[in-house]
Amino acid sequence: MSKLFDPSIEHLIEELRKQRIGKRVFAFESLIGKRIIRDGGTPIIEENSAYFIYPNEEQKNISVVGDWNKWKPGVDVLSPINSKCSLYYLKKEFPIDARLSYRFQVEGENSFNDPMNPHSLQEVFGNNTYLQMPGYKQPEYIEEPQRGIQRGRILKVQVRGNSDVAPREIQIYIPAGLKLRGKQRVIYLHDGAEAITIGKFTNVLDNLYYYEPHTPKIIAVFVPPIDRHGEYLMNTKFAEWFAIDLTTQVEKKLKIKSEAKMRAVQGASLGGLSAAYTGLLHSGKFGNIIAQSSSFWMADDEIVSLFSKNKLLPLRFYLHTGTINDALEGTRKMLKILQQKGYDITYSEANESHNWANWSGKYAEIIRWAAGISP
Repeated sequence: MSKLFDPSIEHLIEELRKQRIGKRVFAFESLIGKRIIRDGGTPIIEENSAYFIYPNEEQKNISVVGDWNKWKPGVDVLSPINSKCSLYYLKKEFPIDARLSYRFQVEGENSFNDPMNPHSLQEVFGNNTYLQMPGYKQPEYIEEPQRGIQRGRILKVQVRGNSDVAPREIQIYIPAGLKLRGKQRVIYLHDGAEAITIGKFTNVLDNLYYYEPHTPKIIAVFVPPIDRHGEYLMNTKFAEWFAIDLTTQVEKKLKIKSEAKMRAVQGASLGGLSAAYTGLLHSGKFGNIIAQSSSFWMADDEIVSLFSKNKLLPLRFYLHTGTINDALEGTRKMLKILQQKGYDITYSEANESHNWANWSGKYAEIIRWAAGISP
């Protein structure tokens, strides 16, 4: 095959850039269009490079805003390939296993999803298109369970608050086939509604128990915030309600018992901070702390300082963060302190950012870990 027909998108762009005759410009523009169709949309990925391409008929100033540039316009701007055609592009290099969300933004206007990218997902601050580099591993069991897979049941329960904490409706997942008697493993999740609707936590539970039937089953309690910032920002009264009042109401409702080593509390972002703070104050109720992309930096790293000054508590930790504009620095600080204190820690990093796709990608591992199975 001659170089003219090299399928490399880099070569096609360079050839299009050189052309001055209309027919030749059209020919290479068509080849790029065919490549986009062949690859199923944009961006086109080659090795560790992503090529964002957009037909900019009006020659506007368009930025690619995303996880890697903190969603700031003007940092990564699309450039024309050839003045005789409408295609604009941007080449970016990313870690080979990265998964990143992005949008296009016209200067002075609202951002919008890449119209040639069929992949989008609801995330923390809205629906975004995303890219996956060649080494990215798809999350385990995230898809809707296939027909024939028995689903767990969801109980919606109104729980009481107190003079400091508002009442709310929680959702309790009970695995298919689990007999509610005796002591049970229970995981309590912050941002509970989103963990189900966006994170697909119950999908992971159902699929995991079907394909890995020997995994000990765990009840999941999805707890939504009423005042997220006020409750999750190391609120002593909320932590006490969560650890004592909430667990008592749940276990009474289900007619089960549990204990600290069988209970886990999970959260992401501010929820991760709240999970760690609840464990700090109430290790007699929660022995397993799962903190993802946690806001440990809040209040000048106060949570890190508290664990540093405190005695060793009967806690296990699962810490996870993305490496791209996520909570990496704060999580590594917390990791170092916990290691120095002698805690049992499972730690992971992913070349992703601060979003539900990153967090849900670890759900299967988290469920196993909460059930006592080491990663």
